[in-house]
Amino acid sequence: MTTRNVILYLAESLDGFIADKDGSVNWLQKTNSSAADADYQRFYHSIDTVLMGRKTYQQALRLAGNYPYQDKDSYVFSTTLHNTDDPSTVVAGNIAEFVRKLKAQPGKDIWLVGGADIFTDLLEAQLIDKIVITIAPVLLGEGIPLVTTQLTNTPLKLETTTQLDQFVSLTYSVLPA
Repeated sequence: MTTRNVILYLAESLDGFIADKDGSVNWLQKTNSSAADADYQRFYHSIDTVLMGRKTYQQALRLAGNYPYQDKDSYVFSTTLHNTDDPSTVVAGNIAEFVRKLKAQPGKDIWLVGGADIFTDLLEAQLIDKIVITIAPVLLGEGIPLVTTQLTNTPLKLETTTQLDQFVSLTYSVLPA
């Protein structure tokens, strides 16, 4: 039986921040790239499920004005949010157990949209299969890093590098620990 891949796909600044210190990604909107936009669209059509934490969910609503992933199965991990006004399902239980079951179901790949703590938890549970980081041509100086807690050694294998105008996309497979 083939399992679905869980893929972290996101952009970060050259100095390693996924958001500025207040959680905003407005800096990313200032760095337009048709090649990066096309890469995002290609990726978006390759998945049918999105996962995210509450903060990422609320940020997505603020940026888009409404829920931007209406056409995907959506799960928001939160212990404080209990329901949404969109098709998202709020999950409050064991994240790793939930994702393990989700990976075993038929379907396309799964996008971990965001949530640095969720990423770390899933990485430590060996449930992240690929990491696609698009490096934006900007230095923030401070902000929210990709990894917010101490990780154990996590081996990665570089699969591809792609230049997308002034951006660089790096795709890594996560190797068994």
